[in-house]
Amino acid sequence: MSQPPQASAELGDVAALLDQAIDEQAAWMHGVYHAIIRRAEPGPEIAGDNAHLLTRFGLWYETHRADPLVAQPAFRALGELHRSLHSGARIICGRASKRPDIPREELEALAVKSRNFVAQARRLQAAFRHAQADLDPLTGVRNRQRMLGELDKERERAQRTGLPAAVALVDLDRFKAINDSHGHAVGDRVLAHAAAVLAERLRSYDLMFRYGGEEFLFCLPAADENVAGGILERLRAGLESQPCDLGEGRSVAVTTSIGFTLMEHGVGPERAIERADTALYRAKQEGRNRVVVWREPLPLRPETKG
Repeated sequence: MSQPPQASAELGDVAALLDQAIDEQAAWMHGVYHAIIRRAEPGPEIAGDNAHLLTRFGLWYETHRADPLVAQPAFRALGELHRSLHSGARIICGRASKRPDIPREELEALAVKSRNFVAQARRLQAAFRHAQADLDPLTGVRNRQRMLGELDKERERAQRTGLPAAVALVDLDRFKAINDSHGHAVGDRVLAHAAAVLAERLRSYDLMFRYGGEEFLFCLPAADENVAGGILERLRAGLESQPCDLGEGRSVAVTTSIGFTLMEHGVGPERAIERADTALYRAKQEGRNRVVVWREPLPLRPETKG
């Protein structure tokens, strides 16, 4: 992932919007059937050439259709269903105001379009809520819920392709001191800032998880020691160069210590995390704000990271 999902369209916003779209659709269809039964001249919300844009969903979709979360086939299909439904309703309601009866098959076709829209909206809603459950709400990156499963997939890929994958643990330096000096609200802002800065420097297929507290875990597919070291150094330097803006002319410097290892030669996710953690301790012991690769022997020192 290249950055946390903080585009204009956010996961939680999308799920809520789809819920509203389903309710809006039911009310709109009631108006359509009412116009057909009464053979009344339909209003602009039905008869207009761009009536679909008069709905909250239609306007939202048109505004956000290029956003990464929305520009996908399933959402495009929903947008097409929405436009098709409004087009069909405009035609049928226009006919109903001028002739005594509408063929039953046309009414059934309109009902099918409505059901298809609702069904597609519910499928998307379920998918977005599922994705939202896997995200850390503070930083917008993945939580640990599926971390080991994702790492195991990369281990299998590394074995199959012969290209190692790197696992890195990233710990914000002196984060407790930031919390103690500025308060937990600032600490939360620093965490979110660090997550965004780090994530935007990853490759599109790298994986990032909030490991816990002020720690993040990265999985870098197809990365040997040199490639992984270069990526992680880019992350470290990028964060060091971008203090967290606290507003009113205030900012706080943020640095990070990073330990990493490779998943290869039978080294699974748990062992790789343990080795990366050992390297992270060494980075802290050597002065913080640095990247250290695991080497054997590199004994674990049970000291506070900080």
